[in-house]
Amino acid sequence: MKIALYNPVYDTTPFRDALREFPEIQFTVAEDEKDIPAAIEGAEILITGNRFYLPKAAKLIREHGKSLRWLSFVTSGVDKAVASGLPKGVVVTNVAGMRAFAVAEQALALMLGLVRQIRATEQARRREDWARDDISPNMTNLARKHLVIVGTGAIGQDIARKAKAFDMRVTGISRRTDPLPHFDEVRARAALIAMAREADMLLVAALAGPETDGMITREVIAAMKPTAFVINIARGSLIDEPALIEALQSKRIAGAGLDVQAVEPLPQGSPLWNMDNVLLTPHVAGAGDPGTITPAAIFIENLRLWRAGKRLNKVVIEQT
Repeated sequence: MKIALYNPVYDTTPFRDALREFPEIQFTVAEDEKDIPAAIEGAEILITGNRFYLPKAAKLIREHGKSLRWLSFVTSGVDKAVASGLPKGVVVTNVAGMRAFAVAEQALALMLGLVRQIRATEQARRREDWARDDISPNMTNLARKHLVIVGTGAIGQDIARKAKAFDMRVTGISRRTDPLPHFDEVRARAALIAMAREADMLLVAALAGPETDGMITREVIAAMKPTAFVINIARGSLIDEPALIEALQSKRIAGAGLDVQAVEPLPQGSPLWNMDNVLLTPHVAGAGDPGTITPAAIFIENLRLWRAGKRLNKVVIEQT
């Protein structure tokens, strides 16, 4: 069996070390797009990531990966790869939930930064201005605020758990409405506009895809209270960005905390760069210490299942 890896700037050492358990497996690495043809020729499995699975690489993978049967992503997202084109007949797995704890922390950091006026405080610090009387009247708290989380997967659930420690009321928006720990209620997607009217924080944590792209519509944003905030730690494609920018510019809503944008890197000249009511981070929510589970460990567990002819864990696409 041959396994290939294509994910530039990614440390291959954990995979090399883990695969020593299987000396009969040939492991090849494509460090650059030009290496893809030779690396994946005859490979049954490709380990890759969403960030670099772009149209040019995707074309090479489809042309030279005729033997591929399984794409194992070291990322939770696979949206760029799907948009760029997958080989036919492959099963696709990801590492959903692996970095949920880190993304949840980023969501809380953005929420706290907004309500505690961190941007204004930092601007005053740069001016050497003790602006206590100007800043404190605009501060508020997370306690007793209504957090509406759109998407109740692993990330949404960890955000809910942490939010309850701040005494927030938490409502989930999901395809399924089964009760979940740490959520006061879970409502169907059809209730999104109604919940937007009640939200103090509307937080987007859903997976990107045809069912969810653009789901935070102009109508949803228009329904929000002028004191409410939008938080997005999912994908920029889930929000109508022009409508959000208009609402922020007109102070129709109080502000936004955005780790993701519709176009990344965020283009120079975007109004989002300089808005006083916006906190921006450059798609770093999943960063931080490695946690207790690694992509290599998830892959090896799945590899054992694959060799035994059993269904894989964390399957997101299964083509026939």
